[in-house]
Amino acid sequence: MRPKNNSLYALAIIAHPDDEAFLLAGTSLKFADENKTVGVVCVTRGEKGADRLHRNLRQDQIAKIRTKELQAACKILGCECKQVLDYPDGALDQADFEQLVGQLTEIVNHYQPQVVLTFGEEGIAGHKDHITIGLAAVAACKKAGLKPAEIWLSSIPSSLIQDYETHMEKRKVHHSHFAPKRLMGVPDEKLSKIDIHKYKDLKLKAIEAHQSQYLQGGVWPEALKSEWFEIVKLT
Repeated sequence: MRPKNNSLYALAIIAHPDDEAFLLAGTSLKFADENKTVGVVCVTRGEKGADRLHRNLRQDQIAKIRTKELQAACKILGCECKQVLDYPDGALDQADFEQLVGQLTEIVNHYQPQVVLTFGEEGIAGHKDHITIGLAAVAACKKAGLKPAEIWLSSIPSSLIQDYETHMEKRKVHHSHFAPKRLMGVPDEKLSKIDIHKYKDLKLKAIEAHQSQYLQGGVWPEALKSEWFEIVKLT
């Protein structure tokens, strides 16, 4: 039995500030409506993000701004930013993987969520940081003393992958951060689809809270209708 003083229902483990808004916002809001608490752990501060406001900022300044944006977005989404770690943005795949897994295992053991939300094997867009954090989060869940019942892997359905990839090609800034292979998506029948029409305005508001990263028209329209997860059951 999970301790009563631990109120987390779901824990989102993400790579960058704004991942929570683009990928998990509707699901987080749905959980909040169901009185299920959600926490967010972000493993980088997003210092490599290109400032869309053209302020010529240093990386440490970008990191502080993006951390504040993450906290603001979480308030909109009815969740709580629990921790922001300091792994290198854009180079997570070069970090000590076992150290990362170990730290995430401690976090999972501490919050003891029933559900962990993270990236699937393609990292949605093929971003190396996304792929790495997804693999590390899954490994941490499997190592945890009290495992979550389920891991929800954020994914794009194969039926929509071409449209999504076309959209993403217009948004990429650091092309070197992406794996050099074509996205395949996940077969539709393997995914659970969460209808988020009810939450689309709040999701867009959370995305816009990341002002340093927000690009007008930069939201894939399908992402305001649905979110998709491949659900892995551990218990």
